[in-house]
Amino acid sequence: MSAYRADANPFDDPGSNPFSQSNNSAFSLDDVGGGNSAPSGGIANMSAYVADHDRRARDLEAKQRELEERERNLSAREAEVEQYKANWPPFMPLIVHDIKFVPTEHQRNARLMYFYWLELAATLVFNLLGCLFLWISGAMGGFSSFISSIFYLVFILLLSFVLWYYPVYNGWRRINKRGAAILFYCYFIFGGIHIIYCLYMAIGAPYTGSSGLVNTIRLLIGEHNVSGIIGIVFGIIACVGWIVQLLGGLVLYKLVWAFKNSNAEINWANAKTEFTGLKTIFKLFKGSST
Repeated sequence: MSAYRADANPFDDPGSNPFSQSNNSAFSLDDVGGGNSAPSGGIANMSAYVADHDRRARDLEAKQRELEERERNLSAREAEVEQYKANWPPFMPLIVHDIKFVPTEHQRNARLMYFYWLELAATLVFNLLGCLFLWISGAMGGFSSFISSIFYLVFILLLSFVLWYYPVYNGWRRINKRGAAILFYCYFIFGGIHIIYCLYMAIGAPYTGSSGLVNTIRLLIGEHNVSGIIGIVFGIIACVGWIVQLLGGLVLYKLVWAFKNSNAEINWANAKTEFTGLKTIFKLFKGSST
């Protein structure tokens, strides 16, 4: 065993100095990143991922827009189907009737015409009651007036709806479509006849089926029994109703006529053309059914 020298330098022996040899396994940044070169492979992968994400986002937005467009088309079709679904009268739907189906700018006029027709219905009811008590009170022509008032309530109400109210309602509803002209002229013809009828009913002569002015005045100057007093009340209400029908009819007639003058498509020539087309369709239908 060799003796250890206290004054010996431990680094004199190159073999025993651990720092005298280079360490070939030392960590170098050049070995990881290739020196100063950028990690191009990672950036390329990230760019591809972002591009794919953007493409998928655009596809999703396109599908969402397509879905919204389909929903709008479906809603429009449902609204169109609703316009051809019978909804009036409410207790037994037979026809299509709703003011909301009329274009917004014409809804006010259509609503006024509808209220005018409803007032006619109420007037006919009070007219019937007035004629009933006219008959009970023993007034001249009371029975025939009562029978006529029943006829008026049923047929005048129905004919007024079919011949002048519903045509002008559909005229406003179809104002920008073919067939509107003949509907307005249908109103002008039968609406004018209705105004003359209201004048006739407001006068209220005996045997006419009206509890208008003449019959009500006859009750006023006659014997005031209970039935006569009730007849006077209903007669006055009916008189007011017929006067409202007369004056209101004139105002609405003037309003619709002014509307016709402001719309070049509503003219007699177009109405005749549309009427001829209806006759042709009717002949074809009649020929196919025989």
